[in-house]
Amino acid sequence: MFSNHIQKPLQKLVKMKTTMSYLLLLFLPLLVNAKLKRTTLYIPLVHNGVNVFDTKVISPPVVSPPNTQGKAVMAEIYFGSPPVKQVLHLDTGSSLTWVQCFPCSRCFDQNRLPKYWPKKSKTYREPMCESEDGKCRYELIYLDKCVVKGIHAQELVTVDTLDGGYERLYGVRFGCTEHSEGTSFIGTGILGLGAGMSSIIGEFDYKFSFCLGRISDKRSNHNLIFGDGANIQGHPTVINITNDHYYFSLESIIVERKIRLDHPVQVLVDTGSTMSYVSPGLYYNFVDEFEEIIGRPSSYRPNLCYKAEDIEQLYTFDVGFEFAGGAQLSVNVHNIFLPTGPPGDLCLAIINNENSFSDIIIGVTAMQGHNLGYHLRRKTVYLQKQNCNKSKL
Repeated sequence: MFSNHIQKPLQKLVKMKTTMSYLLLLFLPLLVNAKLKRTTLYIPLVHNGVNVFDTKVISPPVVSPPNTQGKAVMAEIYFGSPPVKQVLHLDTGSSLTWVQCFPCSRCFDQNRLPKYWPKKSKTYREPMCESEDGKCRYELIYLDKCVVKGIHAQELVTVDTLDGGYERLYGVRFGCTEHSEGTSFIGTGILGLGAGMSSIIGEFDYKFSFCLGRISDKRSNHNLIFGDGANIQGHPTVINITNDHYYFSLESIIVERKIRLDHPVQVLVDTGSTMSYVSPGLYYNFVDEFEEIIGRPSSYRPNLCYKAEDIEQLYTFDVGFEFAGGAQLSVNVHNIFLPTGPPGDLCLAIINNENSFSDIIIGVTAMQGHNLGYHLRRKTVYLQKQNCNKSKL
């Protein structure tokens, strides 16, 4: 999810309250073929970088939390009629797409971004549920303990596309969040790309791809493609879908050279997290390799930090991860150190996850310069290094 969506791995759904009557009403159009599957949808993405903003990012710009100087990749999507622009954090770690709805009992600060008022929209709809007020409610708890609560609804969604046009999607299922707890939210909500029933990817035959440039570079382009036109090419790796999450089989880590693990490890590849969070054993493999190349760091916990000049003077080599079948996510060493530590330091965007949670998570910083294509009916993801400025339409 965003924010910690930015700094901590987010969006692990812990509980969602939904009744069978709601599910029947929600999916009946699909069961009777009243709603055709959509073919292809291209969405240009924007990013919130480390103190880097320009007119291509967001106007007005989204502010990074001062304690994290976080990064995130977001989609600009319009909700309702008349349309209201919403800035949604891309999250493969959760399934429900939601926006903050006004008025709300408790809201996070949207930093002057447009507010969505469902009562002002002509196309907002709420299905009925067997509850005291007839509404279908949800509650999500993320790994960083952020909580959102709201109502399942449907709305007209409009998307600006890469070819300069726009696409209208009618009756899109989403969460209308009326209560939020936590300080790590950025933007106006979440674009959930997980494998759950509530995910938007079901509208596009469970195929999508995204290409991420260098997030802190204002000249970089990024894109998200749904459906038959998704960029499904590159080196394949078979994934395991458990509890609506995508698990990759990690076989090696890369620090200039490849270091093979004794046994494969199941990991989440999560655009909802900026940082990667690994077990102490994996973390100290990275530490050993960097100490051999650079020397003793200025700090070890929670992540490895060096003086900025030590990193800037390094020769170029790759740092990353290799999965089953040989598919890799590996980035230039200069792009995986961030100014998240003491002044004058650059710190590795891979954190020693000693006590927080059990999952190993690979965050968006490790995906820079790659296209990831998801073909979920094959349970396969295709990875390849790519200049996203030259992505196909």
